[in-house]
Amino acid sequence: MTVFGKISHFMYKICGGVFTLLARFFEFINYIICANTVSAKADIGEGTRFWHRGIGCTVHYNAKIGRDCRILPNVMIGSKFAGGMPDVQTPVIGNNVFIGTGAVIVGNITIGDNVIIGANAVVTKDVPYNYYTVGIPAKINPRKD
Repeated sequence: MTVFGKISHFMYKICGGVFTLLARFFEFINYIICANTVSAKADIGEGTRFWHRGIGCTVHYNAKIGRDCRILPNVMIGSKFAGGMPDVQTPVIGNNVFIGTGAVIVGNITIGDNVIIGANAVVTKDVPYNYYTVGIPAKINPRKD
C-alpha cells in the first residue's frame, strides 16, 4: 500500500468519526497519484504489498485481504452484479497469497492461505489452502511444491 493508502486506512479504522472525511480525502489523493481505487475501508492485513504502487488495482470496501500478500497491477477484488445491482458480498483472501497481474476475484468466495492466482485469471469459486488457479474461468489445481 502507498503512504496515502496507509494514512487513509489508519484514519478510517483507528480514528473513525470526524476523520472519516479526511480518510476519504487521502483515499482520493491515493487515487490521483497512484491510479488505483483501494478503499480505506477494506480490511488489509499487515505486510500486504501492492507492487508498482497498485497501479490499476480496485479493492471493494468490504474486501478482506490477509497478511503478507503480494498483489500485482490491474487486479480487481470486488463484488458481482446480480440483476443489475452490485452485491455487497466480497472475497475473503487468506495469508501469503500471490495475485498476478490483471486477475479478477469477485463474489462471496474464500481464497485460502498460500494460494497463487495466475495473471488474468478470473476467480469466481473458492480456492482451498495451498492451491493455484489459472485461466478464464480459473481452473483450481493443487500445488506440488
